[in-house]
Amino acid sequence: MKKIVALFLCLALCLGMSSAFATTFITIGTAGTSGALYPMGVAMAQTISDHVEGFAATGEATAASIQNLRDLHEGNTELGISQSEVAYYAYNGQMDYEGNAFTDIRALYSTIYNYLQVFVAADSDINSIADLKGKTVSMGSAGSGGEMAARALLSAYGLDYTTVNAQFMGESDGAAALKDGKIQAMIATHPLASAALTELTTSMNVKMIEIPAGDKFYEVYPLYTPYTVPVGTYNGVDVEVTIPRSRIIMCTSTESGLSDDDIYNIVKAIWENRDEWAGSAKAVEKQAVLDTVLEEIAIPLHPGAIRYFEEIGITVPDNLK
Repeated sequence: MKKIVALFLCLALCLGMSSAFATTFITIGTAGTSGALYPMGVAMAQTISDHVEGFAATGEATAASIQNLRDLHEGNTELGISQSEVAYYAYNGQMDYEGNAFTDIRALYSTIYNYLQVFVAADSDINSIADLKGKTVSMGSAGSGGEMAARALLSAYGLDYTTVNAQFMGESDGAAALKDGKIQAMIATHPLASAALTELTTSMNVKMIEIPAGDKFYEVYPLYTPYTVPVGTYNGVDVEVTIPRSRIIMCTSTESGLSDDDIYNIVKAIWENRDEWAGSAKAVEKQAVLDTVLEEIAIPLHPGAIRYFEEIGITVPDNLK
């Protein structure tokens, strides 16, 4: 009898210790490996693993916003980045999400900017978005947030896939196609001076198409704001060019299985240890800062994130609660 009791006690102790040392594995959906978002997500995952007890996080390369939001909604990942406007469309059931709103999506914080950039050959007769009519244009990868943004840009000028010859290519393939003369324009939604765009502008003469402040595009799509690209950002682009930009935000889902306390601890670890991930890319170092941590978010914040930011004295607007 004593042996049986001892056995049960030992089993209970082992189970208790197992529970105490259980690890929760989470995944952060990022973007393709060629830009700033993948290394940022990987570095943030390492910070979570190092500073949130009982958690091990990994950053995963993905097709970015649309895949990440779908994976969050379907319970395949726990965190994921998204263009702010795409998250807004998903949450509110607009654009490609009409009739299928992802009302479980919640924001955690803002990170870097995404820029809507249009490149053509320097000697091209294309000088405006309207001039893309009848032209062969790279729109980004099919079904991506970038392609959705490119489609929105065309629509503001009365253009669509019946009036342009749309080609669906990622950033690197689009840049190569423009350089080889296979397309006449490339629409890219990426941080400024990404590797592929820098390689493009150093290997051929290009010009950027301006979407100036006050343009009707910003009226139709107010989550974008105008930004003036400084001279010298790209080789050969020797004038300032105004283009739209939007925020990249970190998101989760209310169905992720993470508690409010879990999210609080994750967000706290990220921002109390910013030095560990800020150097992952130049854009991250400059733009992912506490001063703008809630800027240009258009969907509700997760309660765990609200708790952390209010705890450190940041005012959370009512529209984000």
